[in-house]
Amino acid sequence: MNVKILNPDAVSKLFTNWGETSAICYDTHTDDPTPIGKGCMANGHFSGSRGDFIKFLVTDIPRFTVDQAVRHEVGVFKNVQSFRYVGKDHFAYEVPVEITDNPELLAKYDKHMQDVTNLYEDIQSYVLSKGKTQERANEQARYVLPISTHTAFVIGFSVEALIHFMHKRLCSRAEDIIRQLAVEMKKEVIKILPNLESRLVPECQYLLFCPENKKSCGAYPKREEIKLLVEQYKKNENK
Repeated sequence: MNVKILNPDAVSKLFTNWGETSAICYDTHTDDPTPIGKGCMANGHFSGSRGDFIKFLVTDIPRFTVDQAVRHEVGVFKNVQSFRYVGKDHFAYEVPVEITDNPELLAKYDKHMQDVTNLYEDIQSYVLSKGKTQERANEQARYVLPISTHTAFVIGFSVEALIHFMHKRLCSRAEDIIRQLAVEMKKEVIKILPNLESRLVPECQYLLFCPENKKSCGAYPKREEIKLLVEQYKKNENK
């Protein structure tokens, strides 16, 4: 997996742009709008940031992880590599981590992938032999590609959307590969905008309680536990 920010110069100006856009709210006149942008983030006022995007190029990533990432909609745009226009001869693929300690099963998996590669190429060749285009050959051959096939995509987030993405995908309950994606994206962002580091965290770390309805990792108490503590505190205060 490789992650790269496509517009680092624009990203470095995020708080300045945010401040310039937001200054109109109070008719603020300043030669340095950056503190305004930072103040807006601190207060949760994101309207002035929604015109700026952090754009990521992600390569060597399994298609099933792309499918998870593009579920994020609000404040997000994306373009995914096409298996129709881009041939996948000798495609790279992801290996299930839980079978890497089983040489026999791993060998079966790799053989299956080689069989898929051979079939993919056979379909391509047959379609081309009928006088069809390479595009049509790729289109017909892609039927056999597994969801673990490595691909590439570009995804852009407003800062508000990126925070939401990190809240969900840095959670310990997120699948390991999309959590890895979130970690790599965060690393690249804070190289440019270290002020965002405290915001790009699992949701529990931001809320100080676990919002998951199912199994919790235990790093933070559940909301119900916090509620009980608050109620007990109020009772003690009223005594």
